[in-house]
Amino acid sequence: MAISYNPIEPHAPRQARPAALRVGKNVNMMVHGVGLGAGGEIYLTARPDPGLSLTQQGREIFAGIHNLLREKRAWICQERIFAPADAMQVLAKLRADTYGDLDDGVAPTWLVGGPENTIRGVQVYAIILPHRPRLLAVHGTPCGRLIHHQGCRWITASALPIHRSGSGETQTWAAFEEAEDLLKQAGADMTSIARTWCYLNDILGWYTSFNATRSRFFAERHLLNSAQTCRLPASTGIGVRPAGDARCLIDLFAVAGEAACRYAPQGCLCKHLAAGKQRSALEYGSSFARASTVCTPAGRTVFVSGTAAIDPTGATRCLGDASGQIRMTLECLRAVLGDLECPPQKVVQAVAYCKTAEVEECFRKLAPEPRWPWLVVRGDVCRDNLLFEAEVAGMIARN
Repeated sequence: MAISYNPIEPHAPRQARPAALRVGKNVNMMVHGVGLGAGGEIYLTARPDPGLSLTQQGREIFAGIHNLLREKRAWICQERIFAPADAMQVLAKLRADTYGDLDDGVAPTWLVGGPENTIRGVQVYAIILPHRPRLLAVHGTPCGRLIHHQGCRWITASALPIHRSGSGETQTWAAFEEAEDLLKQAGADMTSIARTWCYLNDILGWYTSFNATRSRFFAERHLLNSAQTCRLPASTGIGVRPAGDARCLIDLFAVAGEAACRYAPQGCLCKHLAAGKQRSALEYGSSFARASTVCTPAGRTVFVSGTAAIDPTGATRCLGDASGQIRMTLECLRAVLGDLECPPQKVVQAVAYCKTAEVEECFRKLAPEPRWPWLVVRGDVCRDNLLFEAEVAGMIARN
């Protein structure tokens, strides 16, 4: 197993390879940790050897995650698995058998990462605490977690909605209603959401109506107003197909309240409608912020929304030019990080969404930002003329 564990807290010694890992040599695990004790946060990206059988891929990747988190005494707070649709039932059993009591009953978000018969990768966000996060449920199904640390609260939710019948618009509305239910259980509301991830089946067929549904829900909850005050979360809306019959699946990360705290006098949660080289997405009908910054248990997290080759007027650039779109997207990501004072070396999670195999090959040849823990998946972007999209999260440790 190849492991890159990168603690990014100031003056922390580099961690040795955990001796407890007892799996094969065919999983690449990129692990970034902030804070070593209670309240420490871990971002993990794991990719198996695609030459192995699917069963072996699952066995090794889940064993590696289990052993590393157990060694760090960390609990899963959010998990996404990009794998073939017809293998997810088998992989779900392998995961449950391997994780044991690490599995708290909240299902990961299962997504189809590409046409190949291989696991594209697994992403995990985990926290080091003496007790596991409290479960939050909708309709009796656990689908969220409440994290308590030093008087502060954070909420994660995965794979909403639980009820997945009806049209894409119906499922989108249900997902946000369920999110609101979870947040209320934690003493929060929709304004507490820092980041959403929206995975849409056949995005090109209904992205306009998805946007209209999301905007209507946000307007009713006062996240949108005539003054365009930025109460919108950062977001990714991408054509990566959810498993099963879901038209959309939505994950979220929230902080309970925007009041000033001892670590962030300006507020625990700041949302940035425009940042870097791109203006507000509201100008072309999309209800999300370009980025958000959040006071999290171990420091400050910067969530950069899904970003593509769109100029300040909202027009697609570099038409038909994959390498041009990739380069422009990466420049835009770096510009947002710069605006929010997050050095590129602090990136702890990175996803590249490629429309075709040719775009993916171009991305890999460019070898962009090799220090970033890239997970590369296949999926349509929100416009047919966009070939590439990417998102990142960065963490700056608390001094």
